Amino acid sequence: MGNVLQIRVMAKTYDESQVDKKWPLLVALAWAEPRAKGRSHGVIELVEDLKDKLELGMLSKAEEELLGELIRKSFNVKLRIEDALGDWKASEANTASFDLEDLLDELEKKVVKDK
Repeated sequence: MGNVLQIRVMAKTYDESQVDKKWPLLVALAWAEPRAKGRSHGVIELVEDLKDKLELGMLSKAEEELLGELIRKSFNVKLRIEDALGDWKASEANTASFDLEDLLDELEKKVVKDK
């Protein structure tokens, strides 16, 4: 890595519309419409915003009880991804990305059951 040019390994949602299709109830829970422009609305941001809403008390008591543990687990997996990428361990980050998507699938199912 050069002094001026930095090489970074990162995780980014390629097609944000897939987030809307795969987890529509979580998206609705995390983001009000219209969404803020100029900001990404991918998988990482979904997890971060759900965790923020949980910690700031912006979820109902029922939502907090139903989803809180899985939201925290999802956020911890997001941190695992970032740590792995920071250590240039792309294969570990890739494995964690599947874990994260599985947790989001589980969260979406819980929201569906609650509706």
